[in-house]
Amino acid sequence: MQVFFNTIEKLADIVAWLTLKVVILLTGLMTITVLVGVFYRYVLVSPLGWTETLARYTMVWAALLAVSVGIKDNEHVGLFFLVRSLPLKAAKVLNFVIGLIIIFFLFELTRRGITMAVNGLEQLDLALGITMFWPLLSVPVSAGLALFQQVLHMIGAFNPEKDHTDIFGESEAEQALEELERAEKKPEPVKGEL
Repeated sequence: MQVFFNTIEKLADIVAWLTLKVVILLTGLMTITVLVGVFYRYVLVSPLGWTETLARYTMVWAALLAVSVGIKDNEHVGLFFLVRSLPLKAAKVLNFVIGLIIIFFLFELTRRGITMAVNGLEQLDLALGITMFWPLLSVPVSAGLALFQQVLHMIGAFNPEKDHTDIFGESEAEQALEELERAEKKPEPVKGEL
């Protein structure tokens, strides 16, 4: 059974890694587009009409795609204090119920996003000369990836070897405190040693 949970975790890691690479590429494209736009507008005093639009669309794509990575890494907003005060079994049940609500929301967002993107085939973005299908496709694609990661996360929560931190993640404050404790536990060097 542990092999199954390890496979699920590996699959989630691979999808998140690939998604993150696309996010990095889109962020780089957005940055280059903004720099080109600024150069043409303020240095050459001949602004390009498409740079602002392309930068906006790449930013939206990058931000929405990154949501699935946040779900995989437990970086989304959570109720840490409430969940941590519950016994592990009750916390897992609460996690399951919340997960079902999230899955329902992401499923609806994917379904309605597809409809919205298809309707965008009839609209034209004049700055880029493309249909609105491509910018609007960011919603169902990112929601679908987030849905996939949420399902894998919920399956992984049934792993008997997982505790509160593995299921719900750590808050940034807890991570900082752990780092501080590790730094304090390091032995002090003896005089004369480097």
